[in-house]
Amino acid sequence: MDILERAQSANWLLTSEEIEQLIGVKPKCEAGKEIFQRGCWIFTKVGKMGLQTAWKVSK
Repeated sequence: MDILERAQSANWLLTSEEIEQLIGVKPKCEAGKEIFQRGCWIFTKVGKMGLQTAWKVSK
């Protein structure tokens, strides 16, 4: 996914809604964890953007 590659290299923060639009699944962590993984992509909670969770993208 090109947009996830760009988000990773530019250190963009994406909202839960943006991630859901890109991968088709709303990111949700297991209890007590701060990381959601989908395939080779890892989304780490880093705070809030408005009312939504902000996520950092990595591989």
